[in-house]
Amino acid sequence: MEVMKRDFLTVTDDGENICMSLDTAHEDVQKVGKKMAEIRTGLKMDGKGWEAFLKYYLDANNPALLKDLIWNSEGDDLKAYYKKTSAFTRAKGISLGKYVMTLFGEAEGKGLYCVIRDEGDFIDW
Repeated sequence: MEVMKRDFLTVTDDGENICMSLDTAHEDVQKVGKKMAEIRTGLKMDGKGWEAFLKYYLDANNPALLKDLIWNSEGDDLKAYYKKTSAFTRAKGISLGKYVMTLFGEAEGKGLYCVIRDEGDFIDW
């Protein structure tokens, strides 16, 4: 069941897990990824690239969302999920989705692009 749906991001609850899916092939995500690759030459922002970035970003800025998050990214899909154990876990999954959407809204001048420019060498690509 979908609990949050945006153009390129979905959070679902399948009864066992709360899963966030980011479609890295979506036009809006591709546009941001292309700009990130211009800042850091050779960067490939597919599912694994976004996973590496988000792990780094969450660790530095919101480690509570990173705790207990399981990653499963392949090709153009980034998937991250929490094993459902409580209503808190469901709320945490929704918070993760909203947090990622906020990053896309803050891309210009801060957020994604500044991290790539200033801290890209520290990300485990």
